[in-house]
Amino acid sequence: MLGPVVKSAVLFVVLVILFEPAVSISCYQCTSTDTDNPYLCTEFMTEDEDIQPKPCDDTYDAKYCIKFTGRDEEGLKTKRFCSSLDRGTYCVYGSQTGDRLDYRSCWYTCSTDGCNSATRIGTENFLYSLVLGLLSKVFIEYIFY
Repeated sequence: MLGPVVKSAVLFVVLVILFEPAVSISCYQCTSTDTDNPYLCTEFMTEDEDIQPKPCDDTYDAKYCIKFTGRDEEGLKTKRFCSSLDRGTYCVYGSQTGDRLDYRSCWYTCSTDGCNSATRIGTENFLYSLVLGLLSKVFIEYIFY
C-alpha cells in the first residue's frame, strides 16, 4: 500500500500533466474576401497552401479556432479566425428575400493549434479527451484504491 505522501505526489504529477500552460492558441487566420490573396483561404485548404497558423495574441483569452463558411453580411465567404467563445460546430440553411437558392452557413469550432484548416474538425479533440480521461481514471483508481 502506498503512503499518503506518495499518493499526493502522484496526484500532483497527474494534474500537472493534464493541465496545459496558459499559452495562446495558434489558428489559421484568413478570409476568402481578401483581394490580395483571394484563393488562399478557400473552404477546402490543401497541404500545399502558402499559409501557416499564427498565434492568437491579438484576441483576448483566445481558446478556440473557428472556421466559418457560408453567407454573412459581406456575402459568400470562408473565414478562419481566433475566438474566446466556443461557437459550436453546426450548419444552418437559409435564404434572403428575393433569392432563389438556399445557402448553407457552417461554423466549425476546435481548440488545438492549427485545427481550423480542414472540413472535419473536432473528432481528434474528442478522441484525445476520451482516451486521456479513461487513462487518468484507471491510473487514479490503481493508485488510490
